[in-house]
Amino acid sequence: MDIKTAEKFMEKLVKAGTEYGFEECEASFASESSMSIDILKGEVASYENSATSTLSFRGLKNGQMGYCSTNILDEDSIDYLLKSAMENCEVLNDEDPQFIYCDDENKDLYYSQITDAYAKNTYKAFEELGLKLEKAILGLDKRIDAVDYLSIACSTGPYLIINSKGLHSYRDTDGISLVGTARAIDEDGSVKSGGHYWIGKDIDDFDQEKFLQKFKENLIGKMGAKSVKPGTYKTVLKAEAFHQFFTVFFGNFFATPMQRGLSLLADKEGTKIASDVFTVREVPMYDKALTKIPFDDEGVLTTEKAIIDHGTFATALYDLKSANKAGKKSTGNGFRSGSAVSEMPTNLIVEAGDKSFDELLSEVGEGIILTDLSGLHAGVNAISGDFSLLCEGYLIENGKKGRPVEQITVAGNFYDVIKSIRSVGNDIINLPSGEGEFFTPSVYVGELAISGDDEEN
Repeated sequence: MDIKTAEKFMEKLVKAGTEYGFEECEASFASESSMSIDILKGEVASYENSATSTLSFRGLKNGQMGYCSTNILDEDSIDYLLKSAMENCEVLNDEDPQFIYCDDENKDLYYSQITDAYAKNTYKAFEELGLKLEKAILGLDKRIDAVDYLSIACSTGPYLIINSKGLHSYRDTDGISLVGTARAIDEDGSVKSGGHYWIGKDIDDFDQEKFLQKFKENLIGKMGAKSVKPGTYKTVLKAEAFHQFFTVFFGNFFATPMQRGLSLLADKEGTKIASDVFTVREVPMYDKALTKIPFDDEGVLTTEKAIIDHGTFATALYDLKSANKAGKKSTGNGFRSGSAVSEMPTNLIVEAGDKSFDELLSEVGEGIILTDLSGLHAGVNAISGDFSLLCEGYLIENGKKGRPVEQITVAGNFYDVIKSIRSVGNDIINLPSGEGEFFTPSVYVGELAISGDDEEN
């Protein structure tokens, strides 16, 4: 269904909702068109071209918010949505007030960021790039045995909200992603796996040479990896690893878990929780972000803010419901997951320091670099902050990157780690996260407990 047809249907649904007995109501429509190809053994192994759309309705009755969604937009759907949402209201018993919102000064919100470059994303273009790239990866090193996964995908789509208080908001986005992994055979016969990724908005911006260089580093750099003796090591989390580490605990900065007693950061706003050198900002309209987010899914304008400001917990992320409970204003972080709204970040930025990655290693002298963490669910207690994770990386020897390491475990506590951060690098990467992206450099986090084999294999 095109956006104009959906808009007319939503207006009719919202009007019917007020007539049905809802005090306030809201309709949202999300549509996505996507295409992807997978390359395997010199041919296109799979190809998908799909279009999906979902219409969600929520209505307020006697202090309760009822929800319902459908993929079918016809006259029967209106009755189904209203009846289901009302039945939902009748069985709920939420003591916290919920809101359908509209700022009288910002009723009509519009932001489009679909680019002309998206038209370049064709099956032929993806096929040519994928086949060429697979061949180039296999040619990087004679030890590379196979490219196990190589996928190129793109997606685009609008998101529209209309409610009974007068809100009419529209935003859209598009993007491309490329992910590849390969395996190589080490001298001892062991198999190493590694790869790389790229995200962007214009396929012509893809730098194959740069991609292959990083791909080779991430795979061939693991050759000869061994374990280490257990002990306490000065530790640098490479940018990708710090992204993995920080985002798995970031839900503790949401107001709702704090209010439910599921975050140790409850009542800690305005207090010191991290090192002085550590600052994390949310910049919804960050100029380097592929996706910019001027307003959230509740119609609240987003704003740039520090979440951690030189070690001080400056603010949690609030939606309308959690903000009202705390006696605060929404921070513009109310986003939908299905029909329900919850806190979610937009574009997060770890403020870069003035040291390059090599200068971080020089500062450490002797220690360890962690490049990849695994077991991020089973090995993490998101509430207490405790973690024990399998990892791999490199030794730091004489202030430089040394031999690769594997079969090691790192353990500690998230809150202790962010307090012990010594230095932040300037080698920033960006990865999709939340509603936007996460920008982070490598971080020297002080000392961490590393477990490995006594004999170092």
